[in-house]
Amino acid sequence: MILHRRRTAAGAGALLALAVTLAACATPTGGAGGVTPSASAAPSAEPSVAPSPSGSPADDDAEEDLSDPGSWEIEDGEVGPIEIGEDFAEALGELPPDAWLNEDRCAWTAFWNEPGGAYMVWFSRDAQTDAGPVQTVAVEWGPDRIADVGPRVDDTGIGLGSTRDEVLAAFPGAEETPSAIEGRSFLRIADDEPDDGTLFFEFLEGQEGAQAVVLTTAAEPSYEVCA
Repeated sequence: MILHRRRTAAGAGALLALAVTLAACATPTGGAGGVTPSASAAPSAEPSVAPSPSGSPADDDAEEDLSDPGSWEIEDGEVGPIEIGEDFAEALGELPPDAWLNEDRCAWTAFWNEPGGAYMVWFSRDAQTDAGPVQTVAVEWGPDRIADVGPRVDDTGIGLGSTRDEVLAAFPGAEETPSAIEGRSFLRIADDEPDDGTLFFEFLEGQEGAQAVVLTTAAEPSYEVCA
């Protein structure tokens, strides 16, 4: 994935309410059913300043830890070890089985929840097939908006909680894109390699920091990945 960017030291934050619907998916052997879409998360006043222990952004020189998505980077069609176009089952098989949810009712999606609820990571394939490649990888904020959590875009430090100005400073070519869903919009970062997907920063109305960072082959990030 060749992203046109300019290096910057961007701020960060964290978001997406891990809805009550995920309680039904609390079994490690299954996936998340009825996940509340990011647009339904009510914005808090300000991000918390204390980062979650497992949610610190990756050190440039540190290796990515499969068990800690906070150490992952977003680059070249990948979010950490999860790659757009990779077989979904193979991608899931490479991750710690006791930490990722993938239930039959939402077999096309796998979820990881940060233990403190600061953020979540999920990835999905086509829901209409029994198998297939990864089409979307997303990082979404939890309700407390803990600062400095989640995977960051390599070389830029931006991610959950980054403002529009920070994203545009890192990616001057990012396009403001409306959503088909009222109350949210995107900064869309095109790519020279279509197979690597498109990077979206999702913003909710009335909220300054990015609610989600989504890498996807779809025209727009999904509103409900598992209803």
